[in-house]
Amino acid sequence: MNGHYQGGAGSIRINVLKDAAVLLLRPAIPVFQQRFPNVELEVAVDDQFVDVTADGFDAGIRYSGTIPEDMIAVPLTPPLKWIAVAAPDYLRNHGRPVMPEDLNSHRCIRIRTGRGQIYKWEFERGDDRREIDVPGALISGETDLAINAALEGAGLCYCLERLASPYVSAGRLEVVLPKWASMGPPFSMYYSSRRQLPFGVDALIKLVRGLNGL
Repeated sequence: MNGHYQGGAGSIRINVLKDAAVLLLRPAIPVFQQRFPNVELEVAVDDQFVDVTADGFDAGIRYSGTIPEDMIAVPLTPPLKWIAVAAPDYLRNHGRPVMPEDLNSHRCIRIRTGRGQIYKWEFERGDDRREIDVPGALISGETDLAINAALEGAGLCYCLERLASPYVSAGRLEVVLPKWASMGPPFSMYYSSRRQLPFGVDALIKLVRGLNGL
């Protein structure tokens, strides 16, 4: 059997946020294909909110807090940490924010969510929680674009720590307001409670959870 597990077959279609595709599926897919070579996996990457059942998907991956209540949601990660980052050159030229409110005098790369709203940056330190409607001339719905703009000194970017950490480790970005990082809901796989869960979705859930320490 060459190390393959032949127990499952069939095909599955899932709809996934781009950030989840990068963080969760990119490392999981090679392992999944090795273990389950008879399962056809189709992945649609979409940051807009979709009705996975109506659109013909077996499951979706979104942040836990955005999933409809009539769906079954299984966390795939621990809670996710959000941070603000900027290039060292930007901070030398424009100063370093000390409190979340200091962001009001900085160039920030704003976020438009899949539901069309401009996202307020959230910060917490102990029981102190703050939401800042940051200013900025650049708005992006894609994290890659926002991080790249921050790398080029365009302003501050707010993103998942796991996406920024390679650039922070390399010294190309610095964490801003490190004492004010925010913990957010995990990524979850969700699916209809009215349909039988396909083998492939169940296998993918268990694999991704295992790779993320759950």
